[in-house]
Amino acid sequence: MRTLRIAVVAATLLSSLYAQEGVKFGLRVSPGIGFFGVDSSGRTVKNLASSGVFNFGGGLILSFGFSDNVSLLLGAGIGTGGGKVEYKPNYAIKGADTSLPLSATGLTSTQQVTYKVTTVNIPVFIKLRTNPLGSTPLRAKGMLGGQVDVRVGSTTNSDKVLVSSNFIDQDKTRTGEHFSTFLAQASAGLGLDVDIEGVGIVDVTFLYNHGLINFFNKDFKFNANVNGESFRDLQPYKDLKGRLSSLQLQIIYWF
Repeated sequence: MRTLRIAVVAATLLSSLYAQEGVKFGLRVSPGIGFFGVDSSGRTVKNLASSGVFNFGGGLILSFGFSDNVSLLLGAGIGTGGGKVEYKPNYAIKGADTSLPLSATGLTSTQQVTYKVTTVNIPVFIKLRTNPLGSTPLRAKGMLGGQVDVRVGSTTNSDKVLVSSNFIDQDKTRTGEHFSTFLAQASAGLGLDVDIEGVGIVDVTFLYNHGLINFFNKDFKFNANVNGESFRDLQPYKDLKGRLSSLQLQIIYWF
């Protein structure tokens, strides 16, 4: 319900802006691959690896044209993002007084955990495009900008419990404790505008989004009991930086 309210407010705001002269309205869809850049203070983390997962976004977008070749794009939408982290047995989680190697919890092989978030996002771009290429309906273009995301839902997904259910539970688990509330990305891309007669303009861009904010909540902590020994205030993300980036195919249909 909270997500729906935010989407309705965003749609109302964009609709009121659309009423202004010279403003174009569009629908945006953005399938892509999300992936982590995982490190610790700029150093590669031993016994930890990351890989990508499919993500998808979409929403409304407005174009404010400064000229036929330069415009400001402002949007609002909802999307999913995330990545996979592979925890290896020799990876150690730091606690208040000690550290806990995953091998001590019974982990004998790499365990893959999928992290996913659903966000309300606000993309902002400057779009530069050429005049029509010869006698074709095509215009080359570049886009530069970024996106701010507010997390409204999140999950972890694992084949088995990792350390304890307080950290990673088995199967898909809804949780917000692992993740930051706000995310941000810097974006750049190249593509084409295609003017289809009788249909409208279709805007296609291959877009790279580089994560700027740590995806993980460094303050997340949990307790565990391993082989009769109690571990308190284990903080798996305290020194871990997971910046969520993505490669997207962004398609906008302009009315």
